[in-house]
Amino acid sequence: MRKVTMLILIALVVIAIPLGATANSEGKVSEIPRLFGLFSPKVGAWAEYDIAEKGSSGPSIMRMSIVGKEGDAYWYEVVNESSSSKNIMKMLVKGNPNDSDNIMRLIIKSGEGPAREMPRDFVVMGRKMATHMFSRRSGVPAEGADAITVETVGEKTLEVPAGKYTGVEKRMVDKDGKVLATYVANDDIMPFGIVISQTETTTMTLRAHGSDAKSMITGEVFKMDLPPGMPEGMPRGMPPGMGPGMGEKKK
Repeated sequence: MRKVTMLILIALVVIAIPLGATANSEGKVSEIPRLFGLFSPKVGAWAEYDIAEKGSSGPSIMRMSIVGKEGDAYWYEVVNESSSSKNIMKMLVKGNPNDSDNIMRLIIKSGEGPAREMPRDFVVMGRKMATHMFSRRSGVPAEGADAITVETVGEKTLEVPAGKYTGVEKRMVDKDGKVLATYVANDDIMPFGIVISQTETTTMTLRAHGSDAKSMITGEVFKMDLPPGMPEGMPRGMPPGMGPGMGEKKK
């Protein structure tokens, strides 16, 4: 039970990270910002980042990839890896993944454990918790997104582990004039176009990118069930073999 609960929490954290923010013609943010930049999917595109977060046990690596397409929906995969863990989230999205209504399917895998598909209603219900967790980690408020503006600073050339890049530097400013985040965007880096982004607590720096992405989730995928004692309306899952009826192979 504890292992599965941790897997759920990991999934919520991952959901909070790789989601995009958009801005209207007045520069107002139309969605609460998660990952800065615009979601531009292309099958095979991938980008990998060094993540440095204050208060964490050490640096980590995040890889975002577009690993397939079904009709007009894309399989978008996020891998978070540190010295002690590796977690994968793969979701079928139809539109910007910032809107949980656009997530058609969600599969997660933690370490060497089997891949599990979350019930879609859990994805929707988990959105508020993920938003809160992102706000606490990043310093960007979870509420009042309509009062945050995106300002263009100008063209900037910088060198990161992936190489030398020129992009447009932007910053997110709240209603009191406080700069919440800065980032440099380059449209050639898919799927979000980010070279580097910085908040008070987290820095994300491009380490590599390419166009030959393949899914890191292979093998069988199992459905998630309700463990004993879990209240209705809060679907969670148990891995196969951890109790009678607790693991059902995905058909």
